[in-house]
Amino acid sequence: MGWPTNRKHRALAIILASASLGGCATVEDAPREAAAYAVIPASQAVGLDYHIVPDDVLRVQIYHEPGLSLEDAAVTAEGMVRLPLIGDVPVAGLSASEASDVIAGRLGERYLVSPQVTVFVKKAVGRRITVDGEVRQPGLYPVEGRIGLLQAVALARGPSRLASLKQIIVVRQVEGERKAAMFDLNAIRRGEAQDPEILPGDTIMVGLSRAKAILGGTLLALPLLGAAFVSLDGEN
Repeated sequence: MGWPTNRKHRALAIILASASLGGCATVEDAPREAAAYAVIPASQAVGLDYHIVPDDVLRVQIYHEPGLSLEDAAVTAEGMVRLPLIGDVPVAGLSASEASDVIAGRLGERYLVSPQVTVFVKKAVGRRITVDGEVRQPGLYPVEGRIGLLQAVALARGPSRLASLKQIIVVRQVEGERKAAMFDLNAIRRGEAQDPEILPGDTIMVGLSRAKAILGGTLLALPLLGAAFVSLDGEN
């Protein structure tokens, strides 16, 4: 008697995923232990500016010019914000203070004398992280304030029963280059390693344990094999 199709496919997927993860250059080459913290530090400088991304919503306040100020200025897919008098202004990739300077410069060119502009990010779409792999609920999660890797994995309802807690990859964009580092979640939980800080835009990938995957597939098969033996005994 064979496995039911859905269990057979699930077991096959587990084995293939395990093999794929093991052969992935990103996982194998990712720095570990002390070298990992050089890429993903345990603490980040306070005051790190958030950079505006498309679909953010901004409040633009122009001192003494309420008619030119906007309460809900949406950033377009092209990274622009549309303002009275000056039209579309590119703001994606800028911090709020940098966007304030750009808008002030545009207004000062033709319309206002020494304009004072303040930009505040009301809705920060870019303040999200991705948690994927062997977690109970993969997906995008908003982050407010400062969080560590333990809390980031907890947002996805924790590791799955097939997770390899020694293979937690954090991927981050650093000066236009994607960098990855590997961490041991068990060591962090025990206080033997520092909890790296997770920043908006990071991707966390929880690896698959080959041993657990193989064991899981075996356990799935055992009840079915038992049923097959019972059936054969009945025939005899």
